Amino acid sequence: MLYLLALGCFTLLPLCRLWQRLRQKPGRLTLRVSRLRRRGQYLQLTLTHPQGLPLPKARAGQHILLYYRDLHGKPLSRAYSLLQDCSRRRQYKLAIKLESTGRLSQSLATQLEAGEQLQVSLPRGHFLLKRSKKPLLLVAGGIGITPLLSMAWQGLRQRRPVTLVWQARTEQDLLFDSLLRKMPGLRYLPILSAPGTEWPGARGRVDAQWLYQLGGKRADYYCCASQAVIDSLQDGLRRLGNIKLHTELFNAVASTQDFQIRYQHTTASSAGCRSVLQALNQAGASIPNDCLSGSCGLCKKRLQSGSVHTLLIPSVTLADDEILTCCVQAASDLQLAD
Repeated sequence: MLYLLALGCFTLLPLCRLWQRLRQKPGRLTLRVSRLRRRGQYLQLTLTHPQGLPLPKARAGQHILLYYRDLHGKPLSRAYSLLQDCSRRRQYKLAIKLESTGRLSQSLATQLEAGEQLQVSLPRGHFLLKRSKKPLLLVAGGIGITPLLSMAWQGLRQRRPVTLVWQARTEQDLLFDSLLRKMPGLRYLPILSAPGTEWPGARGRVDAQWLYQLGGKRADYYCCASQAVIDSLQDGLRRLGNIKLHTELFNAVASTQDFQIRYQHTTASSAGCRSVLQALNQAGASIPNDCLSGSCGLCKKRLQSGSVHTLLIPSVTLADDEILTCCVQAASDLQLAD
């Protein structure tokens, strides 16, 4: 009898694992929240495999989609950059800024518990560090530190001179300050726009002239920050030395231009909106969307006329006449179709 019970347990175990895999959607992983920590307006998560197995390999600069629900129980997802040393495959680490209007971040802050299981996507994204022997200059704005922290580790493993400039508002926003100060070989330069009186470091805002003095023409420049910061640094570095700035945008500035956007029976204005998707849905178009980061592809439309300004490089494949409305702003009047 004991033999039969033992045999039954060994038979049921692989069947249970097979059932779990069948329930899991293609391209998704079910991971365990092994650590959950809140520091002020930031939430730090460590995700591991429930059975302790290695996770799919990620590349420095990539992100994952995290699938959860909002405060009303409606499912949604958002993209968050991986911030760990990607040579280690036992965990994915995330740092999430808790925005007051963030549907997912507020839900995670109030409902998520350690030990809970979450579904996430496989690592994805085009903001990748290219192999090179050139000096590496990384520029982070606020929570934009997350992909650049992974790049700093990778750059140091490539034995490159690595400088990391972190523009933040206050000392409380420097989540990884002590870690960065201890990283062997890293030149770490934090700069605060609203420091306390005891802050001993640099004050003000990063500018292209200062970056050029740090990196010169030989360095590779990577930046993850808001649209305003990226636009300013891109223009300045181009004028100083025709230098290319590799970028990842995390917070688009609302458009100040008033272009008409037409889709089916909806006409919207681009003014005051961060993307074509936001403009159309505020006007009642009800275009489905999931990630707001160019990964799910649900907001894809055909561009029949007009031109757009690309804010994010989509992770999905598009035809020549297609756009992801969450990734672009209008650069002229637009006519869209399915």
